Amino acid sequence: MMELIRSAYDWRIAKLRAIRHSKPPEPPMRLRLHEAGHAVVGHRFGYTQQGIMLREDDTGETSQQYATGMDDDMSVRLQVGMIVSMAGFAVTLEYPEYRTDALRIGGDVQMELANAAIIHRIDPAMGSTGEIMDSLWVRARLAARNNKALIRAVADRLDRYGFYTGEEIQRILDESVKELGR
Repeated sequence: MMELIRSAYDWRIAKLRAIRHSKPPEPPMRLRLHEAGHAVVGHRFGYTQQGIMLREDDTGETSQQYATGMDDDMSVRLQVGMIVSMAGFAVTLEYPEYRTDALRIGGDVQMELANAAIIHRIDPAMGSTGEIMDSLWVRARLAARNNKALIRAVADRLDRYGFYTGEEIQRILDESVKELGR
């Protein structure tokens, strides 16, 4: 009898753990908005979409490529890359109900400090590393704010965990732009 009670108890505990750790059928909007922010701002700057990964641990990654030429200014290329990178976090600030904590955005900011230092070395007139970070953060916030409707439309279509190919992302962007008439 005691073994039967223990078995029923173990079953209930296992069931509670499964309920507590089960994932919703689609990624949280915070994650979707964040990755859509990278994609849309990159799209606006002419980046080629390579894909978006939405992981079940509620982290994501957006892969894009900037078309560069022999005469491209490295400082400008780094600045645009930083704006695109910071756009994901900037988007979450546009939606207070989906705001994230600073620890979740480490991947979007840590490399940007090194890039700001490189920009400073290339063009000291741009200001200190901190001043460069501040000015590009303002531009990322403006890019997020000015593209809020498009970012939301793209985020609404990122409705499953897993990998979206570059072609899928480009199709989502094109459909969303057409839908919004922009």
